[in-house]
Amino acid sequence: MGKKHHFQGFRKFSIKTRLVIALLMISIIPLAGISGYSFHIFSVALQEKLSASISQTLSMINLNMVSEIEKYQYLCGSICISEEIKEGLLKKDMTDMEKNQAINEIQSMIRNKIIYPAQAKNITVYDTEGNIFYDLGYDGFYQKDVDRILSRLEEQDQDVWAYVHTYRDRDILVLGRRIYEQYSKSRVIGYTLISIEEKIFSKTVLEPVGLSDSSNIMYMNMDGTVLSSWNRSISLGKKIDKELMKRIGEMLPKKTDSFSIQEDGEEQLVTYIYNKNLNQLFVYTMPYHYINSEVYAMLKQILAVVMLLVLLCIGIVAMVYQGIMSPIKRMLEFCKALSHGDLSVRIQDNHKDELSRLSGSMDHMADTIEHLMAQQKAQEERKRELELQMLQYQLNPHFLFNTLNSLRFVAAMHKDLIVSDGIQALSSLLQNTLTNKNEYITIREELENLENYFSILRIRYAGSFEYSFHVEEDELLSCLVPKLILQPLAENSVMHGSSDDGTVMEIQITCWREEDHVVIELSDDGKGFKVTDDALAPRPERKKIGVANVNDRIQLNFGREYGLKIDSQPGEGTRCTLTLPELYADSLS
Repeated sequence: MGKKHHFQGFRKFSIKTRLVIALLMISIIPLAGISGYSFHIFSVALQEKLSASISQTLSMINLNMVSEIEKYQYLCGSICISEEIKEGLLKKDMTDMEKNQAINEIQSMIRNKIIYPAQAKNITVYDTEGNIFYDLGYDGFYQKDVDRILSRLEEQDQDVWAYVHTYRDRDILVLGRRIYEQYSKSRVIGYTLISIEEKIFSKTVLEPVGLSDSSNIMYMNMDGTVLSSWNRSISLGKKIDKELMKRIGEMLPKKTDSFSIQEDGEEQLVTYIYNKNLNQLFVYTMPYHYINSEVYAMLKQILAVVMLLVLLCIGIVAMVYQGIMSPIKRMLEFCKALSHGDLSVRIQDNHKDELSRLSGSMDHMADTIEHLMAQQKAQEERKRELELQMLQYQLNPHFLFNTLNSLRFVAAMHKDLIVSDGIQALSSLLQNTLTNKNEYITIREELENLENYFSILRIRYAGSFEYSFHVEEDELLSCLVPKLILQPLAENSVMHGSSDDGTVMEIQITCWREEDHVVIELSDDGKGFKVTDDALAPRPERKKIGVANVNDRIQLNFGREYGLKIDSQPGEGTRCTLTLPELYADSLS
């Protein structure tokens, strides 16, 4: 009812207003939803394609970078395995003449045996104490940078890459590697540092990619130190944002992946590729405003189309309103005349739409009102007749009981006690079953009905059976059970269990409580019979009151864990056990 009143609240607006609101809503909401969904799908698809394209670009950059770096790794390796350099590093107490001779031999070896790349600006060899053993080049490092690189080489058993700014204001990438003793891999005797012009990477490898506005590619160590960057405003040798490195660290060891991150208040698409051999990263960043610029342009066009459609809807509403309100006004005039008692008025709308059919129905209503008024008086007379018939139906059971009582009184006057007791039992049984409309009755009432039923059966089967009742607890007499569940069992015992040799059959009805169940057992010592497997199977089509019907009624009311169980063998009697829930009137809903 609350929802009904809520929606009826729209009726405070005119139909014209409701039509405008409804049509605007059913046009704007779907179009806005489709526009937003299309924007989202297109943006996601564009992001995925860009991520895949950037990953391919980074893969090619990685290959180019590896190809470039291999030259300097080869140069560094050639120096580290040079016997002249190793012999020189192992001689700690050389004279100046011996040292000059060693340096000349090293220079001759480098010129004759090693390919020297053009961008290798310096080759410097240090001993384990940090002293320069050999230096080939024309630019130098600050001592703090040398100490930092050598310290890393002491800690890491692999190539070290570092960024330094030289005396001559150059951006240099330094490749460092340990020099081991010739016959002992575990003993470090010195270090080799190769200085490489940083522009060889930024100009040769990164710049040809052709990045979009505000995008950037960075070449960095795993600690976040930027070694080279396409965007020259990035400080080389500095560590990038910790959050960015944290996100990359969470995704490793995946070789490449993409994710979003906020940087300087703007969302960025980040794609990285990890070079396991170099233990370094290439990171590509692209702002989302660049990704979505085309999408926003498409969204503007969609909004323009939406506005045109809204204006079109307003025009349609204006035309539809006139077509609806004109017949409605005629209906209102018709209803007003009808309320004043003028039954001759008619709308007579000959169009083919729903309002025309409604007008025809209203005309038909006016035609039938007089007929209905004439029928009202006849219906009132019919109602009085039905009320009288209902009273007669209510009197019929009383007439039946009065007749039975009269017959019992006549039988008692003639001292026919068997007939008198049978009529009394029948009267009580019918009264309890016909006038009591309750589906459930107490065990006490069920046993009273059963005792009346036994009294009636004794008229026909006099002396063939005896019965007894036993209820373990008086409280169980107030327990509720379905009506007439014992009568079919008793009838089955008397009719099919009685012997033909004059033996008196004993019928015992026992009731007790078992956990939270009530058990009623009806047993006899009659002829017995063989119980079949499907004797008590559920059959919805049963309509007669019988033994199987008792089981059906119990299970339909209380569930399959309750019901009737029959144990019988020919010549050994029959035991019928009813299992019911313990149910009382105060707990019955």
